[in-house]
Amino acid sequence: MSRGFLAVVGSPRPNSTSGFFAQYLVDGLAGRGWQAQRLSVRTAIRRPERWPELEKAFIEADVVALVTPLYVDSLPAELTLALERLAAARAGRGGRLCAVLNCGFAEARHNDVALDICRLFARDAGLRWAGGLAIGGGGMFAGKPLKDQGGKARHIAAAFDDAIVALDAGQDIPESALQGIRGKAVPTWVYFAMANLSMLIGAAKRGNLFKIGARPYARGD
Repeated sequence: MSRGFLAVVGSPRPNSTSGFFAQYLVDGLAGRGWQAQRLSVRTAIRRPERWPELEKAFIEADVVALVTPLYVDSLPAELTLALERLAAARAGRGGRLCAVLNCGFAEARHNDVALDICRLFARDAGLRWAGGLAIGGGGMFAGKPLKDQGGKARHIAAAFDDAIVALDAGQDIPESALQGIRGKAVPTWVYFAMANLSMLIGAAKRGNLFKIGARPYARGD
């Protein structure tokens, strides 16, 4: 009997980092014989006629993964709304839920509050919590599939591979994967330097390089 896997992408952006992460999990479990798919909360919320597709997939999946960026120490608003709607949808049907959070901060620990929210959603939806994977420095992995990210994403791919094996075996994500994925691709100071350089380049492209320090709404005393 085929097993079902659903990756719920919580990012409001098309072609998002979370979408690429979700696709890696989908491909990994599909390769092990699962009926695996990814669906976007963005689409389901903004196009109401697509909501039944997400709800049906959520109800029928044996394993659900919430794959999302961190927004202000929490989940994106559209994902929060979707989870509120889905919490009672399964009507006691068993299953498992895991989560993958990525944030723009260098340290993965900033995702921990949002992971707790996902864990509590699992409880309220009657799903067994299978673990939460927290990724720091998410900005480094934007724009390309995980398999094309090279050595900087090696720790993420390794943790995802371990998670795929565990979920396929009916187990929770192992502690080694939960901790291993929290490693930094580069030292914090390097990440900050890269982020600052990216900001300067973006400002220059928009003709605002010398306006970065502007405070147009500051009160003059």
